[in-house]
Amino acid sequence: MMVARGLRSGAATMIVVLPTFWSMQQLALWRKPPVDAIVFAVMLGIALPRALARARWVDAPAIGVLLGPACAAAVGCGMLLSDGGASRAVGAVAFSAGAAIAVWLRRFGSAWRAAGTVASTLFLAVLVRLAPLPRTWSQLGWMLVAAGVALVWALALRCLTVAVQPAPSRRPAAGLPASTRMAVQLGCGTLASFAAAQWLDPDHLVWPVLTVMVVHSANRGRGDVLRKGAQRTVGALVGTGAGTVLGGLFQTGSRTALVALFAVLALAAAARPYGYLFWSAGVTAALVFLYSYFGESGADLLARRLLGIAVGGAIGMTAAWFVLPVRRRGRSIRLGGPGNRPPTLDT
Repeated sequence: MMVARGLRSGAATMIVVLPTFWSMQQLALWRKPPVDAIVFAVMLGIALPRALARARWVDAPAIGVLLGPACAAAVGCGMLLSDGGASRAVGAVAFSAGAAIAVWLRRFGSAWRAAGTVASTLFLAVLVRLAPLPRTWSQLGWMLVAAGVALVWALALRCLTVAVQPAPSRRPAAGLPASTRMAVQLGCGTLASFAAAQWLDPDHLVWPVLTVMVVHSANRGRGDVLRKGAQRTVGALVGTGAGTVLGGLFQTGSRTALVALFAVLALAAAARPYGYLFWSAGVTAALVFLYSYFGESGADLLARRLLGIAVGGAIGMTAAWFVLPVRRRGRSIRLGGPGNRPPTLDT
């Protein structure tokens, strides 16, 4: 049973990722897309299938309404973060607020929960960039095209899967909704990780911030986030170390490195049912392969990456534990509003 789940998970991921990558490459026949738009599309191809796994067709209008503005907001934050000084500070605040709002929106029911999950993937995906994003309308347009291409293929896969019916709604407990608590936690953790990254290694913001967002995925209680957060952090450390060492064996632009990247992604998706540690290790190793493919490799980056991941993991778990913690009550959890499941960042 577990093996079958793993094979289905790996196949589902690659059914979206490979056509998304191919589609972006085909656009070069018309006009060559920027590399960062291709990377953005691939990252969304990884995340969107899971983000849409529980979405219903009645949720499509909310997703469609939020997709464009959320993508523009995420890309705008990426452009601000590409600069230094005051622009980067504004970008960090705006990014943290945007990621938090995407979680907070989930308290308004299943439609906005699905739309908020998709919006979260946009903010997560824009972190993975190979160069500063130019502040041009052309760049913004290409990023919107990339998001649209990835969404089309993710929806195509969704059409082939059996719809998962949500569980009956539960009555929310009194007090601050869980979605609000999680939004505040994520906002504080993300902002703190930006500050730490700026202090530790301003040229590589992605590792601490990305780790915080990953650690907060599926936050369902303080003990739960510590367990899953520790697994994901350890997995990311292992994946980064292995990916950095192996990525150095390939030359920049090597087709072998590209094949290895997609092979690692498929293996990570297949291993996901076995535990968060394996998924985190595989995806992080794939990111390292991606950077190596475009020329960012070398043993000197290993220490920076490992430090960034360790710091991000510590910040993420600390925020979930001390900032408006979500507590379990028996087998239930305090929900943030109408709906059926606790809001999560699990992508």
